[in-house]
Amino acid sequence: MRTFQLIKVKAISHYERGVEYGEQAREKIRAGIEGYRKLFSDTSNMSWVDIKSYALSYIPVIEEVFPEIVEEVKGISAGAEVGLDEVMVLNCRYEITKFPHPNECTSFAVLPEAGKDGGTYIGQNWDYRAGIIDNIVVIHIEEQDGTRIFGLAEAGQVIRNGFNNHGIGLCANNLQSIYDSRGRGIPVTFLRRKVLSCRSFEEARKLIIDAKRSVSCNFMLASSEGKAVNLETYPGGTDFLMPVDGTVTHANHFVIRPEIHALETSPRGERLEQLLREKQGSIDIAHIKKCLCDHENYPKAICRHPSNVSIPLGIRDITVAGVIYDFNGGIAYVCAGPPCEGEFIAYEL
Repeated sequence: MRTFQLIKVKAISHYERGVEYGEQAREKIRAGIEGYRKLFSDTSNMSWVDIKSYALSYIPVIEEVFPEIVEEVKGISAGAEVGLDEVMVLNCRYEITKFPHPNECTSFAVLPEAGKDGGTYIGQNWDYRAGIIDNIVVIHIEEQDGTRIFGLAEAGQVIRNGFNNHGIGLCANNLQSIYDSRGRGIPVTFLRRKVLSCRSFEEARKLIIDAKRSVSCNFMLASSEGKAVNLETYPGGTDFLMPVDGTVTHANHFVIRPEIHALETSPRGERLEQLLREKQGSIDIAHIKKCLCDHENYPKAICRHPSNVSIPLGIRDITVAGVIYDFNGGIAYVCAGPPCEGEFIAYEL
């Protein structure tokens, strides 16, 4: 059974926590860097030197608002004994690979009125290139102020999705709008990491809305207080998709403003909503796991498998992980690879 490496960090400073992370995940970080070097060599008109320089150019923008997270990245670089520019490539890969960008992920939130015994959940199937599966890690972070965070990431990234002990959970998926550009906004990986340090739903919501952005991204935000909102963000604005009868789902197309969408639409969000509602009022972990294994609409299914196996593994799209965050139990359920083929492992927050 495939599982992801567990990384635990709890040093006092952001830099030292980054060092702890980098030391533990050193080999996977190096493998991830090499994987992207090869990917960009095959798919980008930019040289590796130019890509690293481009990633570094985001640091001044990030330091203006989240200097402590830049310190984490510097620590990761030191711990893994790799260049800061290379770690920045990992953390800016969403922006770098944006043009063009594959469809990624199906996310959801389930609130007490829809969940069994008042359960509240957030989660997603993470769809991306099959070549990264062996470089994914699960991270448990203890910050000096008592905040605990659990989440997933490609090794070397500060985080991708997760939840914290203040009852804040965040998942995200790709969006691409006609307004996206190669400008300099806050890279979404850094924004996700900051959101997962928040202590309240409103603080997290405001952080997402106010962030400077040059590319679009979808954020699924939920809290243990039984609140949730889906935020479709794009350069110049944010639109909100609210839960209906306690559930909300999203895939990779704009629901509120379809006219600004720049990618093909996907039926995955609507299909997941339909499946969740089959147990309206009694949705539990077992039912969510079943929903995340669904293959309807293949090859555009919730549980994603490549339709063309002749495509090289490094660029073949697949569900690389499934995750369910259970606020009531303080448990994360994580499946490495497509949920139909693996097992969800429970991790305590």
